Order: sequence, then structure tokens, then C-alpha cells
Amino acid sequence: MKRNLSLSKKRQIARTVLEGLHGFQHRWPERTKVNEALDSIAKSDDAILVMLRGAAGAGISSILEEFSLKFYDEVIVVTPRIYSTRLNIIGQVLHALFPFSSFPTYKHVPESLIQCRQAARKTIIFDDLDIISSQNNMEEVIFGQLYQLARSRGRYKIIMSTRNRRLLEYYSKVMGVTSMVIPVSGVIPAFDVSTVVQGFYDWCNQQYGTDVQSPCMSRFSKLDQDMPIDRIIYACETLYCSELLKTHLRFNGKTINFTDAPFTYEFPDHFSDLRHKVEHKAFS
Repeated sequence: MKRNLSLSKKRQIARTVLEGLHGFQHRWPERTKVNEALDSIAKSDDAILVMLRGAAGAGISSILEEFSLKFYDEVIVVTPRIYSTRLNIIGQVLHALFPFSSFPTYKHVPESLIQCRQAARKTIIFDDLDIISSQNNMEEVIFGQLYQLARSRGRYKIIMSTRNRRLLEYYSKVMGVTSMVIPVSGVIPAFDVSTVVQGFYDWCNQQYGTDVQSPCMSRFSKLDQDMPIDRIIYACETLYCSELLKTHLRFNGKTINFTDAPFTYEFPDHFSDLRHKVEHKAFS
């Protein structure tokens, strides 16, 4: 380590990293194009419905988080977190945006919502519309309100994300307003995985004043498998914290050292156990 950090400080760092609050962002070419498209939308005065489509682990939440921070004074963000004990905040935010959406007979966007334009917040972000719409089967209601909102005098730009084909079908039926679908694969080529990993370790070491050695990633590429960015980051978080806290697994009487030894095909079988052990040491 660069500094003689106490165990308490190391655990604090590990908790931050394991919760995904480290702030590391990898900008692969696809992400750069998506960022540029969203920046262009934010700078436009035209109303539009935008759907970011991608599988779990594509990094869409990370992209939208970076976008909302960049334009923090121009956006309203609806970001459900299924692991949060405050899940009812989804309903609270939805009612703040669509206060009458629970009444099927209500056909128009409230004038009070249109007035939000005066506060320069003309972009509304729905991160993972799947979770929001699953609350009380609100798919049709939400898209009806989104349509009204996009056509209102407020000229809102609405950015959503989904993995749900049914929601995409609803989205494709929205007519009379400009719309755009931005696909995000979030896949990093196998030969470039080591670049992401090294970047993550360099970032954390600089952020937290540590000198944690990055794992041997050469065998990762030899698995000949492209990987979603979120899966790579999840692995990096786990391995960084396991080394930081000196937490290792034992298998068949031997210690599995992921830092010094190359990854093997058996790696996934032990990884969830390692994550659990690291989390227990960091949070207990």
C-alpha cells in the first residue's frame, strides 16, 4: 500500500467500491457514440422520446448517470433501485410527475407539470422503465402520459431505458412525436478486457491512495469471450476489495489467489463465494 491504512479505513474503501460508488467510467467506442447522441439531444430544443435498449449489464444505468450529472440542472431523474428499502419512492416520484396517472379517465398532462419548463428542467430520465412500469401494470398508462408530455407546450425530452420487449412494442406504437431508439450492447471485446481492468485498478489506487496489484488478466482474453462492461466492473470490484482486505478462498486445501494466478475456466464457480466473503468482511 502507498499508505499504512488502518483496517477500518480499508473496510470503508471496500464498502464504497462494493456499492459501486467508486466513480470509475470506461469509455469504449460504443459508449462515446451514445454519449454524443445524448449530448446532442440535451442541447436541442425539440421534444423527443428516446429509448436506450440493451441487455442487463450493458452499462445503460452508468451512461444515464453520467449524462444526468453533466446536465444536472436540466433534468428530472426517476431512478428506481430494487435493492433499496425505499422502493416506495418510485411511486412518490411518479405521482410528482404524473399526479393523476392513477385515474384512467384523466387524459391530459397537468398544467403544473408543464410549468416545470420555467425551471429549465426539460429532460426527464427514466432509468429502467421495466421496474417502474411493473408497478401496478402501468405500461399503457405511462406511455399515454409520456405521449401527452412530449406533445405539450413544455417540449420535453424524455429518455428511457428498457430490456422489456413488451415495452418496446408500446414504444413503437407512439405516433405523432419524434422518437429515437439507441441500442447499447455494452460488450467489451475479449482482447480489450485487460485494458478495462488495469484502468479500474489505476483509478481506485489513485482515488484511495492504495497500491493494490491488478490480477493476471491474460487468461481472461484466452477464454475467447467478449464480456459486458458491468460484468467486468463487478469482477474488478470484488477482486480489488479481496486484495485490499486480504480475503481469499480455500479450495481442496489450497488458497485460491486471483491476483497472482491466471483466471481459469473454474473461476466463475468460486467467484460468488469470494464476493460473499469480501462483502461480509467489509460490512460486518
